[in-house]
Amino acid sequence: MSRISKHLSLACEAGATYRLLNQGVSKLELQIQSDLLGAAFGNNATSVLDAGATSRILRTVHAWKDKLGAVNASTALHLLAQSSQSTDALPRLHQESAELVLSTVGGNAQPRDLAIASWAAAKLRLERAGCADTALQALNIAALACAARMDGQDMANIAWAFATMQLQAEELLTVLAEEASTKLQQFEPKHMVVLTWALAKAKVRSEDFCWAAASETQRSKASKWMPQDISNFLWANAVLRCEAPVPMEILAARAADLHWKQFRPQELSISMWAAYTLGVHGRGPTTRAVKRMLQHAAREIRTSGAQDFEPRHIINAAWSLARWQRHCRLMGWPQELKPYVCRPALRVLLGAAARDLKKFAARELSRLMWAGASQSCLKLRELGPPLLQYVRTSHAAEFDADDLVSLVNSLAWMLERLVWEAPGRRTKSMLPQLCPRMPGTPMSDTARHLQGRRPAAPSP
Repeated sequence: MSRISKHLSLACEAGATYRLLNQGVSKLELQIQSDLLGAAFGNNATSVLDAGATSRILRTVHAWKDKLGAVNASTALHLLAQSSQSTDALPRLHQESAELVLSTVGGNAQPRDLAIASWAAAKLRLERAGCADTALQALNIAALACAARMDGQDMANIAWAFATMQLQAEELLTVLAEEASTKLQQFEPKHMVVLTWALAKAKVRSEDFCWAAASETQRSKASKWMPQDISNFLWANAVLRCEAPVPMEILAARAADLHWKQFRPQELSISMWAAYTLGVHGRGPTTRAVKRMLQHAAREIRTSGAQDFEPRHIINAAWSLARWQRHCRLMGWPQELKPYVCRPALRVLLGAAARDLKKFAARELSRLMWAGASQSCLKLRELGPPLLQYVRTSHAAEFDADDLVSLVNSLAWMLERLVWEAPGRRTKSMLPQLCPRMPGTPMSDTARHLQGRRPAAPSP
C-alpha cells in the first residue's frame, strides 16, 4: 500500500490528524488530498471514477497549483491516470500531467512518489507528447538519484513504466537491476518478475540480476507464483538470453501444480513460445522440462479447445509445438512430444483459425500452415475453402516470396501425403487406365516400395 493510501486510511479513524502530523504530513497537505479525492470520487461510494472526474481533478489541481507537494502531485497524477479513458478527451491533459510530474520531482519526492508518477505517466502515454520530454527526463534523473532507497514495488513500477514508454532509460534500468540483484529475497515474486520483464522489454541485459533471479527462483521453488508470473518470466528470459540457466524444472512443476487450465490464452501461448525458445538452446534437465511443459500445454488445448484464442495466441502455440517436434527430430533428442497429444492440439488450433482466417496476416498464415503440414494435421476439407477465399482477396498481395513458397510447399506436402498414405483416402482418377493390372497379379516390389514411402518434411 502506498504512503498516500496509508494516510487516507488513518484519516478515517479517530485522532487521525494527530497521527498524520507526527508522520510529517501537514493539515494543508491533508486538505489538498481530501479535495483531490472528493473531486475524483465525489459522493460515489463504489470508488469508481465517472466521465467527469478528469475535469474536476484538473480544476482542483489549478486551485492548489502553487501549494502542491510531491505527495499530492503524484496523487493527482494517479487519479488522472485512472479517470482518463482516452488521453485525447482533453487536449490539455498531457500538458497538465507534465507539470504535475515536474511538481512531483521538485517537491522533495520520496521513492514511492516517483514510482506513482512513473506509473501514471506510462498510463497517460506522456511519451507521445512533446511537451512532456523535459518532465520525463527530470523523472528519470530523480529516480536514478534515489534508486538505492527503493523497495521492490517502487523498482518494479518505475522499471515497468519506463520500459512501457520505450524511453532511452538504459542507465536507469541497469542501476535498478544492480540494486535489486542484492536484495531479491526481500521482493515479492511479482516485483522480481515485472523487473525482469522490463529489462527484456527494453533489451537491457544484466547478468548479475539474471543469476540472482534464477537463484531466488530455485530457493523459493516459485511457490507463490501465478500463471502470469510464469509466462512473463519465461518470456523475459527467452528474449534476454542471459548466461544464467533458467530453472525450467521449477517452473514446470509450479505450472503443473497450478494446472494449465488456469492459464489464460495469452499466458499459455507465451509460455509455450518461451519454453520452446529456451529449450532449443538447453541441455539435459532443461529439455526434459520443456517437453513436460509443452506436452501439458498441448493436452490442455486438446481438452479445453481454443475458442478464446486470438490469432497471435494460435500462431505462438502452433509454431512452438511444430518447431519443437522438428528440432527434436533433427537433433536426435528423445524429448519429442507424443503424437496423440501434439497432433490433436494442432488440429484444434487449426480449426479455431479456420473460422476466421482474414484476421491473420500473410506471414502468420504461412507459419500456421507450415506448422500444421509439418505434423500432418492440415485438413484440406476444413481449411481449403477459407484459404481459397483468403488468397482470392487482397491478402494475396501481402505474401512475400518466402511466405508464398512455404505456403505452397505445405499444401503440396499434405496433398502428397493424402495420395500416398492411406488407400481409403486416395483420390480417384476419372481417366481410364492405359495399362490396368490384371486381377490377381501380384504387386511388384518397386510399386510396393513406392506405396509405403513417406515424403520428407518441408522446410519452414
